[in-house]
Amino acid sequence: MLAVDIELTTVGERGQAVIPKSIRDKMPAPRGTMFSVVLIDKDTLVMKRFDKRKLLAEFKDIRASVQRKFSDQEIVGEIKRARKA
Repeated sequence: MLAVDIELTTVGERGQAVIPKSIRDKMPAPRGTMFSVVLIDKDTLVMKRFDKRKLLAEFKDIRASVQRKFSDQEIVGEIKRARKA
């Protein structure tokens, strides 16, 4: 089972909350780390480390998959058809 560390933080006047160092050290989350933030309900906020390289790799995989199934002409034709609709 995953051990859960519970830390407290506050929101400053500019709406920023600091992730406690003990949590950052375990992730790690150095300065500049990006997070996606989702509001689940008025009391629950979920943050997940966002990895641009991983997302780009996923998009490239999707693109490669599409290109194996359709020619560039077919892709452009579908884009044009969708834009007209």
